[in-house]
Amino acid sequence: MSHRFWGLLFVVMCLGGPAKAHPHVFVDARTGFIFGTDGQLEALRISWTYDEFTTLILFESLNLDFDGDGQFNDADRAAVIDGETNWDPEYKGDVYLEVAGQDYPLGRPEAAAVTLESNQVEVSFDLLMSQPVRIEGATAFLRLYDPVFFYAYAILPAKDPIALPEGCQAQIVPFEPNATENALQETLTALGREEAPTQENVGRLFSDEVRLTCG
Repeated sequence: MSHRFWGLLFVVMCLGGPAKAHPHVFVDARTGFIFGTDGQLEALRISWTYDEFTTLILFESLNLDFDGDGQFNDADRAAVIDGETNWDPEYKGDVYLEVAGQDYPLGRPEAAAVTLESNQVEVSFDLLMSQPVRIEGATAFLRLYDPVFFYAYAILPAKDPIALPEGCQAQIVPFEPNATENALQETLTALGREEAPTQENVGRLFSDEVRLTCG
């Protein structure tokens, strides 16, 4: 079951009327870069925190917290992790890494965990690099976005930042729309829930990014 399953479920269960607007699901994301002892980038750490409404949908669809104690048990955590990290083969997790101007392939989620805090579900996991890469003298860009802009990701500072090697710096660069992008956002807002944007990879236009430099 892929991450995109939740978006479909959100539409089917919650938006019975003529709902409009892209995006539909809002996610606070946090990121981290994991380096090996040799100074090469080995993995990314990603976390998604869903808004309270989407969290409610997860509770209802998966019958979470059946005993009503306000906490997740092992079965609850396993159900959420399966739905959020058991991705379809073609799904990239809405996580895109660019190193020295080239897209860099990533692995599948590992070391996944889920928590419930302030009535919001948070899912975290690591994505290993297809092979370690040296960032020294280059620039890497990490972006989180849904190509069809059903999900909207806001990248926030990590709660527990991962230490970077000496000389490395990671900076969050928030998306700031220009006049053209503002107009496009208005067009997307007018789309019905069954409509998809005609512009390919439109979510990329609205993405925050994390800029990593070393040296």
